Amino acid sequence: MVDDRQYHGLVRRDVYSVLPQRVGRVLDFGGGYGLTAAALKEERSAKSAVVVDLYADRAKVHPAVDAFEQGDAGDPAFIASLRERYGVFDTILCLDVLEHLADPWRAVAALTTLLSEDGAMVASIPNVSHMSVMGPLVFKGEWKLVDAGILDRTHLRFFVRATAIELMTSSGLKLEAVDAGYQWSWRGWKFVRRCLFGFGDRFFAAQYLIRVGRKGP
Repeated sequence: MVDDRQYHGLVRRDVYSVLPQRVGRVLDFGGGYGLTAAALKEERSAKSAVVVDLYADRAKVHPAVDAFEQGDAGDPAFIASLRERYGVFDTILCLDVLEHLADPWRAVAALTTLLSEDGAMVASIPNVSHMSVMGPLVFKGEWKLVDAGILDRTHLRFFVRATAIELMTSSGLKLEAVDAGYQWSWRGWKFVRRCLFGFGDRFFAAQYLIRVGRKGP
């Protein structure tokens, strides 16, 4: 069993590299206990932070969070109620959450309706072509679902760089930034990556951090 904090109690500072300079009003969709949202208020001067999560315990939500809601991004009535109560948001976060949904494209489209004119949507999406997945698949024929990571047993959709970008731009938003999150325990991977002159980067990126907006870069 995976520690509940691994899903709901992390501060995702790894996404700071693709955040807009001004985060303004923040909606953290699938934001767990709101620790990332609280950190954005303290460290990035976010004006307000609303967290939406279906499973997090409301009693454990960080006190700095302005509001906490339980609901589904694919539910039009719920999205409409968010807009009615909170208006639009300058930064919408979808961090390691879209791959858990049966229809993440519908969720992205719904969340786009909550985005301000100059706003940005930021997602982190696991990369299924990472070596930890492709190595066992190619050489052993193994595809083992586990309790956490890229092959988390609760993942319903799988993406590589191109399809992750397609997902985030599927509602008409324009690509603004992409960064790769490298997580590899083997110490020699950086040397191998340099020797490949970037050709094998898709095998070393554990996730892609993507920012999209209405106007583009």
